[in-house]
Amino acid sequence: MRILHTSDWHIGQKLHGYDRDEEHRLFFNWLLEIIDDQKIDALLVAGDIFDVGFPSNSALKLYYTFLTQLVQSHCKDVIITGGNHDYISTLEAPSQVLSTLNIHIVGGAKEQLEEEIIKLEKGDNTCIVAAVPFLRDKDIRQINAGESYEDTVTAINKGIIRHYQQIAEKAVQYNAPSIAMGHLYVQGAGLSDSERDIHIGNLAGLNVSSFPDAFDYVALGHIHRPQKLNKTGTIRYSGSPIALSFSERKDNKQVIVIDVDKDVKSIETVEVPSFRRLISLKGNFQEIESQLDSYLGNSTLCDWAEVTIEEYAMDTNMRSRFEQLIDEINAKDNYLQIVKPILKFIGENGSEWGTKDVSLEDLSVKEVFDQLLDNKQAEYKEVLKQTFTELLDEVYHQTES
Repeated sequence: MRILHTSDWHIGQKLHGYDRDEEHRLFFNWLLEIIDDQKIDALLVAGDIFDVGFPSNSALKLYYTFLTQLVQSHCKDVIITGGNHDYISTLEAPSQVLSTLNIHIVGGAKEQLEEEIIKLEKGDNTCIVAAVPFLRDKDIRQINAGESYEDTVTAINKGIIRHYQQIAEKAVQYNAPSIAMGHLYVQGAGLSDSERDIHIGNLAGLNVSSFPDAFDYVALGHIHRPQKLNKTGTIRYSGSPIALSFSERKDNKQVIVIDVDKDVKSIETVEVPSFRRLISLKGNFQEIESQLDSYLGNSTLCDWAEVTIEEYAMDTNMRSRFEQLIDEINAKDNYLQIVKPILKFIGENGSEWGTKDVSLEDLSVKEVFDQLLDNKQAEYKEVLKQTFTELLDEVYHQTES
């Protein structure tokens, strides 16, 4: 039995106001080819299917078009679990219809753990999948008024561990190889700047040794950089299939293929093509102008750039020159679009300027709050930040509204 592990699609994501629909469409077309070429029997998607809880119509169309095409492919079973960006109601609304097509949706934790266990079969081979979604506080612990920050972190950790231990006990009863799914932060995982913190700013990250030995493979989501978490590579993040921020521009995006017989026989990675390059340029005006003029993209889609010009001395004419350069490059037929332009004066009275106001879409909630604290010159910033993080955690984990 061949199983493919992927996660963090973030369908509907925008990068600095530019949508990614075409990249996702090309990824899904490629994934369908891989599924047929590699004879994939089951597809596991470990959370963050969509970028927001209520996706746009175009994002939903991409998702359901792919699932429709998938039914006609070699893949006979699909297991999709919810992530911290997903709303349970959005994912599970069509679950009864999709289940008739062997597309199993576990948007949120179930009261009956058996509902998170899915049995895959191919001939004489069986594989048990513990389809654990993103675990919200209310799913894993009692909420106690007046509980300290440290006690909350400890309780969350214990709740996650207990959930995996309990579902492992049920999985071993099948006497078959088993795979656990999860959408969470594991201590030591390498981050990019595009993951939304979960479980109190990631402080409650699980220790990799906390996963029960009963699982032959652990298919994780949430972290966008692909990485192994143990020496054998049986616990790993597949990472996002496209770069979701400029900090991921050098990542080799991939999906994971697991061969299962009586146990896990092999684990292989398949690199996802880069349909659009993200590039980052930094230097003075003359250096950047030269690099941009000589650039010629050769990707399937137009490449996107973040451009930072740094000049020491304040120059009142530089802003208009910078705007003109951006307009010229974006109008030029060289397959490059500047989507994040920044002009900095780095002298004693230095400042930073972008060609347009920063969109709220480009900032995390915490970044907006941090800017507010700076603008108000608030005292006790660290205490306020910690309190705000706790409030955010409660909002993300307790409600879908």
